Amino acid sequence: MAHGRTELGRYEARLLLWLLHESGHRPDVPVRTAAFGLEQNKPPLGVSAVIAALADRGLVDVHRWPEHTPADTSLRPEGHRRALRLERERRDPGARQEYAENAVLRWAFEHRGDEALLLRDFFVADHVFFHGDALRAGEVLAAARSLRAAGLLGLTGDGIDGDVVTGRAELTERGLDCGHAGTGLAEFLRQERERQSTYRIDTIQGPVTFISNSTVTYAGTLADELAGLGPRLGLDEERLRHLLRQGDELRRAAEEGRPGRLRALVDRIREELTSAPDTTGRQLLLDMARQVGGMLG
Repeated sequence: MAHGRTELGRYEARLLLWLLHESGHRPDVPVRTAAFGLEQNKPPLGVSAVIAALADRGLVDVHRWPEHTPADTSLRPEGHRRALRLERERRDPGARQEYAENAVLRWAFEHRGDEALLLRDFFVADHVFFHGDALRAGEVLAAARSLRAAGLLGLTGDGIDGDVVTGRAELTERGLDCGHAGTGLAEFLRQERERQSTYRIDTIQGPVTFISNSTVTYAGTLADELAGLGPRLGLDEERLRHLLRQGDELRRAAEEGRPGRLRALVDRIREELTSAPDTTGRQLLLDMARQVGGMLG
């Protein structure tokens, strides 16, 4: 019977992916697992425990279980599908960024009583592993900045010094609400948008849509981040001027309460960012633009 956990542990994910590679991406092919322990510097009993956990989930079959050697193991069809999904998501920048944002938020919520919450300490937490692969410094910093832009995390002194992420973090009231909700960031924001993003009031002239204060704040933050990160996106001078001009227009459209104009500008900004070089800054801005667009319905 499979146990209650849905997420795989660090070594469980690594072993699934290792079996996928060693089996030639085929299910039901027995693989010797002793080499996995050597690669991971994990003793045979530790590897056997990982195999047992995967077998308990119904993801692998055990073919032989000698006394002191990890068992020959094969991927069951469900384990094969799971491993293929892990492999695909590991390479997907969007999936990695979504995980990083949720992971930083969970970590901050778990340590909400600490006096000083330093981003560098995130890297010694289990949350740092995405399907067994450690998040990079730039990914964690981008996630923390995205949470700050969304009003979920206070962040000061943020940056990268060598290979170390610097900065001090603190959950905002909104971040605490998200942590207590326990739904994950995307679902929390979706529910919040349903409550706050737009209001429809029937009048003699028909329905009128108003832009909420939170949408105005998000649009202004996106404009600020465009001004700050835009010069580092690798755009030529003309395209950069155009993008920054759209950011200024976005702020005005939000403040003037023009939802149609705001939607059009968000769409244009997203198109412009999509064609920019793939950088951490671009991903952060795209995520923010998606949030503003989502709030408009």
